[in-house]
Amino acid sequence: MNKALKRFINVVVIVVILYFIFALSKGGDKISPKGKVLLIGIDAMDYKATAKLMAEGKLPNFKKLAETGAFLKLETSNPPESPVAWTSISTGTNPGKHNMFDFIIRDPQTYLPELSITSQKGFGGSYASLIRATPFWELTSKAGIPTSVIRWPATFPPEKVNGNLFSGLGVPDIKGFLSGYAFYTEEDIDKQKVIHVTKEGSSIHTNVLGPKVRKFSKIEDVKEGMDIEITDEYSAILTIDGREYQLDREKWSDWVKVKFDAGFLRSVHGMFKAYLISTEPFQMYITTVQIDPTNPIVDISSPKGYAKELADELGLYYTLGMPEETDGYVNGFLDEKAFLSQVYEIEKEREAMFWKEFNEFKEKETGVLAFAFDSSDRLQHLFWDNKVLTNISDEIVMNEVLTGYYMRKDELLGKIMKEVGNDTMVLIFSDHGFSSFERAVNINTWLSQNGFMKLNTVIKQGVEDSLFEYVIWDETKAYSVGFSSIYINLEGREKHGTVSIDDKEAVENEIIEKLENLTDPKTGRKVINKVYRRGDIYSGDSLENAPDLIIGFNPGYRMEWQSAIGGFTRNAILDNTKKWQGDHLIDPTFVPGVLFSNKQINQDSASLVDIAPTVLNFLNISMPEQIDGKPLLK
Repeated sequence: MNKALKRFINVVVIVVILYFIFALSKGGDKISPKGKVLLIGIDAMDYKATAKLMAEGKLPNFKKLAETGAFLKLETSNPPESPVAWTSISTGTNPGKHNMFDFIIRDPQTYLPELSITSQKGFGGSYASLIRATPFWELTSKAGIPTSVIRWPATFPPEKVNGNLFSGLGVPDIKGFLSGYAFYTEEDIDKQKVIHVTKEGSSIHTNVLGPKVRKFSKIEDVKEGMDIEITDEYSAILTIDGREYQLDREKWSDWVKVKFDAGFLRSVHGMFKAYLISTEPFQMYITTVQIDPTNPIVDISSPKGYAKELADELGLYYTLGMPEETDGYVNGFLDEKAFLSQVYEIEKEREAMFWKEFNEFKEKETGVLAFAFDSSDRLQHLFWDNKVLTNISDEIVMNEVLTGYYMRKDELLGKIMKEVGNDTMVLIFSDHGFSSFERAVNINTWLSQNGFMKLNTVIKQGVEDSLFEYVIWDETKAYSVGFSSIYINLEGREKHGTVSIDDKEAVENEIIEKLENLTDPKTGRKVINKVYRRGDIYSGDSLENAPDLIIGFNPGYRMEWQSAIGGFTRNAILDNTKKWQGDHLIDPTFVPGVLFSNKQINQDSASLVDIAPTVLNFLNISMPEQIDGKPLLK
């Protein structure tokens, strides 16, 4: 081989090597990550409460993290509702891009409410997500980074990731609902969810209600027989599907498995827990019948087998997106002891899941673990006792129940930080903070009282629960569905629209002016801080799906329950008499979340939409154009 040919071959080899070096450095989807990311979401962890408990020395590990890393208020979404906020976190975008605007949305052709976090196509059809933006875990997965997302809200149905994803808030029960407890008693109680039983000696035969199924041309409710034998004053034996389960008074049972015959050789596998309240008279509460993770009727994890893997390793666990039996407690069927013991059991389960994933995560060279704890939200809804409308002090008071929860998370943080290396970025955050719920505001009643909605009857018993049944749509300008939303009855969009596009702004102006000047006759306070136009706070391809106006209530006030689903009350503003004493469905300026980081942050303020770009930037992944937020680290 002559020298010229040798030189040519050497040049070609060098060029090829340089090309591959350059190509790999450019990356494409696969990149060379520089570390790991641990994201821990603690739903509704309140900034003021956290700062107070840190100052009192009750959260030493959070305080240490704040001193060595960073601790900031985290600006929440508008509105500060969990599906909206958690989706803003995961996508780094505003609702106008990701398409989540409220817990409850409406069908403009029927005006009826629909859930935003669980969308099902017809009876027995498949589920679909309404989210239209790309979450960070899709980008890290495409980059080849091991990624696990556990119990993150608004992730049902689960999408494929380069790891494990277990869906959180939004996972339904076996009936396709978000909750559905039952209370069994021989007493004469006329309430929903009550199943009357007859005791024959010491024996009771009854049923567990299952899903609706299509059998030939009919849709039927299926049920499974259940026998209860009272053994003494304090215990009983529950038998179902040939298996026996011990019931002890004022204790939660083990998981009770149940199989429902759905016809055509199909079965639906569920499970529930029972709480024996009394044997004389007989009173028993059962939880919502959950999807059995060992044989799920629909996918609740990705890969599908991950749900069973968790059960095989850790035992059966709550699969419902919001498993805490808040309705049973609020409606008086469960006492505080029963409710709290269930919450603590859920937290124990959740922590076991966390450690399983974390122990695998810490051994990897690179990876993302995103984990959500959300019992904090349920506890604060029910045990928040700071009354802003009657309390003359601005100082926040934390009772024993809530303080105990925050301290438990501090203990968890201490254990985690002992295991975390310098190559790992840790972000701990909440989707929003908390405030009190003392007065309920029915916006539909207010709209009818102020000439924006026409009814064909007066609001009385029966009309209150009507879901717009008595509305004269051809004479209605606006209506409310959801916890923060007002829609204009727009021509060409709503089925019976009356307001032209030319008149829309004038109607909005009138509503805004009147609502922002609405005064509570009982307290003399302004009810609403601000009413926002959708175009002023949102941008993106999904803007057309947004409510026209978004209400930012002042602390102490919140949308009334019936109003959120299209109902009415006789008075527009009334006392909240439920045990649901705390809430966050107010103007976002009053309920910021928290952000902790083990790395220095180069900003004085931060927003939910900054978390996703911070993750991507740390892992050296290119930022998609959709991102509204900014990377936070120095």
